[in-house]
Amino acid sequence: MPRGRTKCLAVTIKRMHIAIQGALGSFHHQAAKQLEPKATSIPKQTFADVFKAVQNRETDYGLCAIENTLYGPIEEVYTLLNQEDIWIVRDVQLQIAQHLIGPNKVSLEELTGSNDVRVLSQAPAVAQAEHWLALHLPKATIEITQDTAASVQAVVALGQPHTLAIAGRLAATTYGGVIVAEGIQDNPRNYTRFLLFCRKRQPVQRASLGSMILKTNGQPDMLVNALQVFTDANCSLSRLRSYPASQASPKHIFFIDYQLPNGGSHPIIQALQKQGCTVKLLGEYSSAPLIRAL
Repeated sequence: MPRGRTKCLAVTIKRMHIAIQGALGSFHHQAAKQLEPKATSIPKQTFADVFKAVQNRETDYGLCAIENTLYGPIEEVYTLLNQEDIWIVRDVQLQIAQHLIGPNKVSLEELTGSNDVRVLSQAPAVAQAEHWLALHLPKATIEITQDTAASVQAVVALGQPHTLAIAGRLAATTYGGVIVAEGIQDNPRNYTRFLLFCRKRQPVQRASLGSMILKTNGQPDMLVNALQVFTDANCSLSRLRSYPASQASPKHIFFIDYQLPNGGSHPIIQALQKQGCTVKLLGEYSSAPLIRAL
């Protein structure tokens, strides 16, 4: 190297990528932004696509909603957790506020009296505002779409004042929509739980929660004996959901969330396996603070 010249080293800083279900501006996008502000969200059409992106190393993490307090569990995500090998690193509750969003300003009174109003949104969002829609837009035609944010994008592109969407505030901001009516969800206690997961197991400092899939052999006392293992470990359960392994099988699959004991999950898993149970550990992680509605 010639004297007086300084060798420059190019340093590449890898930005975290999170696969999310739905378009930018969705509730998945909001949760990802507030969980990891410096991460880049990569939209995927389906939950299966999110899991595939993580498995194929296209993204570092995936983020999927797993249940909503009003709509209930998202069965597809539970199925994917059973089928795919992932590791949960965090969960978070997002407070959901649904808004009626149009391409431009229009009065609710005008919409209420009109016969040509169309409302686009995802099925869970429509279900969460069912009573509000019946009261304020009884004549509206409801069109079910695959995504709340994409519905806003379509409505803004169409530009028809009487064609609107139900979605969050971030969707309106992202695509230039106008909020016609705020907070139209029927119940203010509207929360969605999201799981952030990666492909390989990684330690999480100060982990307080564990999740596993427990498969029994179908014996009548199998679940009772399994639950006694958690009691003996002084370990309380926060969720227990059951699904049949198949229509022809007496075996059941149980998704269990539990408070992580001091010794971690290993002693619990060993005790369950001694009883003849099959255990798939989904993660040991901590909960992020509640994300308030926008």
